[in-house]
Amino acid sequence: MTEIEKFYNSFKKEISSLQIAEENGEFQEQSFTRICLDMLTQANETDNAVVAYDEKALGTKNQHKINGYAVSDTCDTIDLFISIFDPSDSIQIIDKQSIDRACTRISNFFSKAYWGHYENELAETSPIFEFSHQLACSTEIHSNLVRVNAFVLTNTRYKGEIPATKEISGQKIFINIIDIDKLYSMSAQSRLPIQLNLEDHNIEPHCLQIPTGSELYDGYLTYLPGKFLASLYEQYGFKLLEQNVRSFLQFKGGINRGIKDTILNRPNMFFAYNNGISATADSIVLDESNSVIRKINNLQIVNGGQTTATLFYTSKDAKENLDKVLVPMKISVIKNADNSYEIVKHISKYANTQNKINDADLSANDPIFVEIEKLSRYMLTPITIDSNQQHYWFFDRISRQYDNLLAQNSKTKSRKKAFLLKYPKQCKFTKYELAKYYNSYYELEMGGKIIVGPHCVVDGNEVNFRAFRDNVMQNLDINNIFFEDLIAKAILFKEVDRRHGTKRSKTPPIGDMKQVMVPYSIALLQIATEGCLDLAKIWKNQKVSSELSDYMYNLMTKLNQFLKDNSPRSNIIEWGTKEDCWKTVKAKFEIPSIDSIKNDICDREMIEQRYSDNESSDAEMDAINRQLVSSISYDTWINIANWGRDSGCLSLQDQNTSKNLAHKAKFGYDLNKRDIVKGITIYEIVCRNNYEMFESDIVKDYIGDSFTKEQLIRMLTWEKAPVVLENWQFKIIQQSIKNEYNSKFRIVELTLIKKHLSNHGFYK
Repeated sequence: MTEIEKFYNSFKKEISSLQIAEENGEFQEQSFTRICLDMLTQANETDNAVVAYDEKALGTKNQHKINGYAVSDTCDTIDLFISIFDPSDSIQIIDKQSIDRACTRISNFFSKAYWGHYENELAETSPIFEFSHQLACSTEIHSNLVRVNAFVLTNTRYKGEIPATKEISGQKIFINIIDIDKLYSMSAQSRLPIQLNLEDHNIEPHCLQIPTGSELYDGYLTYLPGKFLASLYEQYGFKLLEQNVRSFLQFKGGINRGIKDTILNRPNMFFAYNNGISATADSIVLDESNSVIRKINNLQIVNGGQTTATLFYTSKDAKENLDKVLVPMKISVIKNADNSYEIVKHISKYANTQNKINDADLSANDPIFVEIEKLSRYMLTPITIDSNQQHYWFFDRISRQYDNLLAQNSKTKSRKKAFLLKYPKQCKFTKYELAKYYNSYYELEMGGKIIVGPHCVVDGNEVNFRAFRDNVMQNLDINNIFFEDLIAKAILFKEVDRRHGTKRSKTPPIGDMKQVMVPYSIALLQIATEGCLDLAKIWKNQKVSSELSDYMYNLMTKLNQFLKDNSPRSNIIEWGTKEDCWKTVKAKFEIPSIDSIKNDICDREMIEQRYSDNESSDAEMDAINRQLVSSISYDTWINIANWGRDSGCLSLQDQNTSKNLAHKAKFGYDLNKRDIVKGITIYEIVCRNNYEMFESDIVKDYIGDSFTKEQLIRMLTWEKAPVVLENWQFKIIQQSIKNEYNSKFRIVELTLIKKHLSNHGFYK
């Protein structure tokens, strides 16, 4: 039995074991759909996916069918899912007619719902009603939608051509066939590679195979039509450039303007003028003569992302010109996936001679930065005394990523406002800035030489980033606590920078050496507090206390004069880049008393406790969050979705997530990590706006006292000093002291609150 046959049998058993038809009313095709959507979500092929079945008039001209859908957070992408499930014991072959019929059905549904107000034919209780209503009536979708993906999901094997892109109701629908081979590939790689059959696109690029003499890769030289590359970018977007180190630089730089000018005015000269594209692939299939490329498996553009994106954006103004554009292309087929990251990084470094790539860009795909980016996309800031508006700190891992997302979300004023509330401009930080925040607060000595410290920050972005990358990065433990402290350091850096002032400030600046003052003063603060600055407090308040701000102003004023009096050279900033300068400051500068900032300093044991056993603490928190989301009932999730729609408190995506969690609660499905993260986010929104929605879950399944009154009173008494709980959390403890509720749901809530208090020092 082959590996894929083993996978097929296991896949079938997973569906059958649920015994959906007999026990919870969901038939096997929908169970299959649900498992596929979970796999596609884990592979980042879709998000916010909801299983929802509807069919009508099968066998007629107007037939339609849908098994699931997803709407992106920005409403610019819609994913439609239709399933073809075969209950056979062995893998079957599906014919093109069945695939074409499925494509017709899912396309008909979109057309009916988008323009035909299909929701008028549905009962409001129908699983597909809300989505149909959104397609017909949502101004966000109608103004922002740029891509519709239709996924045909099947547990059979398809060997035919991929149906061509359709244009329906003014929208292009890109067809994706997810058969058993692709499902198997996703299960093994946790991603769905881009597989191109160039014959389907009626192009026959001739190629030259290069004898590289290397065991690491095979080399090919070829070319691709500009129109084809633009269509690839339109269909796959940034997925085509996952290994690229930068996002689209738009037309601000001379290089991209030059590429655009060539397309518009001299398209026939593009091949001569452009340096071309460097790409990687897992394999290439040639024709019988070994001179024409037929298929490319797992294509990734490593260098040439700017060229590809420019072709797409210019195509709107010069479609005819793209027919004349030919783009040179170099493809490296990497033989061992384990070597892929290093090879891709060096291709980026050495192949790019158009738009300069710096060290930070070359490190964009380092796993450390990928993990920090993930944290930055789901760790909301706390509610503070000053604001109940939570937002994210956006890590711009790939240069210009933020700018491109902002441009995409600026088509309407309301959409731009919503984006900036979620990702404020002042809360965006780059890899260079990350290194500045960290190195200002951190010192590393090796062999009597200080190789990381504030003098590195003064020496400029490139030098400082290299110091961070080469000496700090590999030792970082990336988790929630790390991210909270990193943002606290960012807030501190920005506040110190602000207090120093510039010539344009309302108040006169301290001096003209801010480049030195900011990192040096932060490093001195770290020494003065013996590394015990309460970073958790800064994260919680999302600001520096007025006392600490004033202290830093006073410190910089004294330091400014000290450097003037002690500098051995006239250019003090240049001296500030030297290790000797920092050693002089450390040895001779008298740091002001820290009496005024005692409330900003915490106990060392508290810091050590906060960091110790952090991995197990995170696992414990994940387990508690999973318990809480799992204990919310089907009815409550449905009520939350409806309340979120009527009140406007939940986005379309959060409403869809609530419905998806409702189905998983009803049928007993396991929750993945995204379910937990999003479920907790929705839970907290409901708690702040309408906690009574959980009443049915609170009062059921009485299990007696798990928290004693003494424990609860101790929690409330301790909390009065630091004030770390929100009003709804405070009320939960008060209710429980009165013995009003003691259900499983409430016990999990109390456990979560206690964990939250513990993270701020309770019982420590």
